[in-house]
Amino acid sequence: MMNLFNSKTVDIIFAILLGYFAWNRYAEGHTGVAILLVVVAMLNLVAFVTKLNIEKKVKKNK
Repeated sequence: MMNLFNSKTVDIIFAILLGYFAWNRYAEGHTGVAILLVVVAMLNLVAFVTKLNIEKKVKKNK
């Protein structure tokens, strides 16, 4: 259960939630807020990919 909520999983969950909220804000006509939420969601995805690369390098060096 603890492995389910590691930082990489949380990054993906936050990106999905932020994407949903961005779509909701866009549908309501709040384009500026939607763009902000999309940018934050993309930053979460970048953090996820970066963590994967770091983990791969650490495992390779062991």
